[in-house]
Amino acid sequence: MNYQDGEWELIKNVKQGEFIRRKPEDTKTFTRDHYIREDGYNRYCCTDAEDIGRSVFLKPNTKVWVGFTY
Repeated sequence: MNYQDGEWELIKNVKQGEFIRRKPEDTKTFTRDHYIREDGYNRYCCTDAEDIGRSVFLKPNTKVWVGFTY
Protein backbone atom coordinates (compact mmCIF):
# COMPACT_ATOMS: atom_id res chain seq x y z
CA MET A 1 0.00 0.00 0.00
CA ASN A 2 1.18 3.48 -0.81
CA TYR A 3 0.98 5.55 2.39
CA GLN A 4 1.25 8.76 0.36
CA ASP A 5 -2.27 7.98 -0.88
CA GLY A 6 -4.11 9.90 1.86
CA GLU A 7 -3.59 12.29 4.74
CA TRP A 8 -4.29 12.80 8.44
CA GLU A 9 -7.41 14.77 9.38
CA LEU A 10 -9.39 15.35 12.58
CA ILE A 11 -12.62 13.34 12.57
CA LYS A 12 -14.60 16.52 13.29
CA ASN A 13 -13.43 17.94 9.93
CA VAL A 14 -14.39 14.85 7.91
CA LYS A 15 -17.66 14.99 5.96
CA GLN A 16 -20.41 12.55 6.83
CA GLY A 17 -20.26 9.46 4.60
CA GLU A 18 -16.54 9.79 3.83
CA PHE A 19 -14.30 6.71 4.14
CA ILE A 20 -11.75 6.75 6.97
CA ARG A 21 -9.17 4.47 8.55
CA ARG A 22 -7.74 4.68 12.06
CA LYS A 23 -4.15 4.31 10.70
CA PRO A 24 -2.72 4.36 7.15
CA GLU A 25 -1.77 0.66 7.29
CA ASP A 26 -5.17 -0.55 8.61
CA THR A 27 -7.27 -2.90 6.51
CA LYS A 28 -10.56 -1.94 8.22
CA THR A 29 -12.33 0.94 6.54
CA PHE A 30 -15.12 2.92 8.18
CA THR A 31 -17.56 5.59 7.08
CA ARG A 32 -18.02 8.69 9.20
CA ASP A 33 -21.63 8.78 10.38
CA HIS A 34 -23.58 10.95 12.78
CA TYR A 35 -22.44 12.86 15.86
CA ILE A 36 -23.79 11.71 19.22
CA ARG A 37 -24.42 14.56 21.66
CA GLU A 38 -26.14 12.83 24.58
CA ASP A 39 -25.33 13.16 28.27
CA GLY A 40 -21.84 14.50 27.56
CA TYR A 41 -20.86 11.49 25.40
CA ASN A 42 -19.95 13.69 22.39
CA ARG A 43 -18.53 11.16 19.91
CA TYR A 44 -18.66 10.51 16.18
CA CYS A 45 -20.14 7.17 15.17
CA CYS A 46 -18.11 5.44 12.46
CA THR A 47 -19.54 2.32 10.84
CA ASP A 48 -17.46 -0.49 9.36
CA ALA A 49 -17.78 -0.32 5.56
CA GLU A 50 -17.95 -4.13 5.22
CA ASP A 51 -19.69 -5.15 8.47
CA ILE A 52 -22.57 -2.70 8.99
CA GLY A 53 -23.23 -4.02 12.52
CA ARG A 54 -19.77 -2.96 13.75
CA SER A 55 -19.16 0.64 14.80
CA VAL A 56 -16.52 2.63 16.65
CA PHE A 57 -17.09 5.90 18.49
CA LEU A 58 -14.37 8.53 18.21
CA LYS A 59 -13.76 11.76 20.11
CA PRO A 60 -13.87 14.92 17.95
CA ASN A 61 -10.10 15.51 18.14
CA THR A 62 -9.15 12.00 16.99
CA LYS A 63 -6.90 11.95 13.92
CA VAL A 64 -7.98 9.59 11.13
CA TRP A 65 -6.57 8.70 7.71
CA VAL A 66 -8.61 10.07 4.76
CA GLY A 67 -8.25 10.61 1.02
CA PHE A 68 -7.03 7.09 0.24
CA THR A 69 -8.19 4.83 -2.60
CA TYR A 70 -10.67 2.27 -1.30
